[in-house]
Amino acid sequence: MGIFNQIRRPRIALVAGTRPECLKLASVAKALRQHDGATSLLINSGQHLAMVERTLAQHGLAADIAAPQCESGSLSATLRRLRGAIRTCLREAAATLAVAQGDTSTAYATALAARDLGLPLAHVEAGLRTNHPLRPFPEEHFRRRIARLADLHFAPTASAERNLRAEGIAPARIFRVGQTSIDLLRETVHNPCADSELPALPAAPHLVVLTLHRRENYGRGLDVVCAAVLDLLAERPDVGVLCPVHPNPAVGARIRQHLSAHPRIVLTEPLDFRPFISLLARATLAITDSGGIQEEAPYLGTPILIARENTERPESLALGSANLVAVDAASIAAAARHLLDAPRPAALAFDASAPYGDGRAGMRIAQHLVAFHQGIVMDDAPAPLSLTA
Repeated sequence: MGIFNQIRRPRIALVAGTRPECLKLASVAKALRQHDGATSLLINSGQHLAMVERTLAQHGLAADIAAPQCESGSLSATLRRLRGAIRTCLREAAATLAVAQGDTSTAYATALAARDLGLPLAHVEAGLRTNHPLRPFPEEHFRRRIARLADLHFAPTASAERNLRAEGIAPARIFRVGQTSIDLLRETVHNPCADSELPALPAAPHLVVLTLHRRENYGRGLDVVCAAVLDLLAERPDVGVLCPVHPNPAVGARIRQHLSAHPRIVLTEPLDFRPFISLLARATLAITDSGGIQEEAPYLGTPILIARENTERPESLALGSANLVAVDAASIAAAARHLLDAPRPAALAFDASAPYGDGRAGMRIAQHLVAFHQGIVMDDAPAPLSLTA
């Protein structure tokens, strides 16, 4: 008999190990804490221990249980350590349901730990897929494996829901709720940070925000994108670049090697969510390999250039606000020039017609999680989103 069957009051454990997981679980955690039908707990997996502590604190949250810092190593070794640590934390929390977010090592390790303990698993941001089962690796691999283990699938978009159905997931287990990152974005847009919270900007009329961190761009990919940025600046004296440098040494050292000497490039430490969103809103263009920025930028009216082979967020491409460009210096520079001179796209409204939702996903997810424990159908739940993609 699993832990789930031994305790009557739901104890829902949300597991985060990276900054994006914190940001995308924040609205779920807050909604659950306002719900009388369950006890919610936040678990810090230890993948990026200090970063998770800091990010949660910025949003008025704190982990109830924290695993030790996970030592770096191979992907398989990291997964093994995280799986064991999360399993211990779930036991300590007397959790009755585990919640994983996204496609990180923590998310997959949470799914495996929940299976070890016989716990039901909910997956936030379920159903994202590229057109290749191993690209990007390991994220796409993790997504597909988590789907086989999850009991509840919270799909952010219509295309994500279709992907899950095509893979044989029972429709009754899929809930299209919108993207939780938009919950936080909506709150931030209505409460922007002060200029004093922003870093110094490059002295140029047009600001390009650059973010790089995906494993698929390690090594040569980083070299190519940096070369494209330098080519663009050589051609366009009216452009400056601001790049928050990812803390991973495999990324940061290479970016600094290529870009630190240019007078119109500002390299900063990773930025908190609110100041970063303010900068993204001011930017003429964003060049990125991030998934989250693909969702956030359309609500700000900021065009984006995605430096990747493929994307699991086709909605941004369909909107016309994003361009997917192969990691080739000439192609990236040419696409950037075009977007810098093109009219700025209109910002999406925070409503049900927006492909990533209306900014109320956390509330919906919390209600479904509690209802799952209670074994009821939510007749009074918010109506399904009318998303098209």
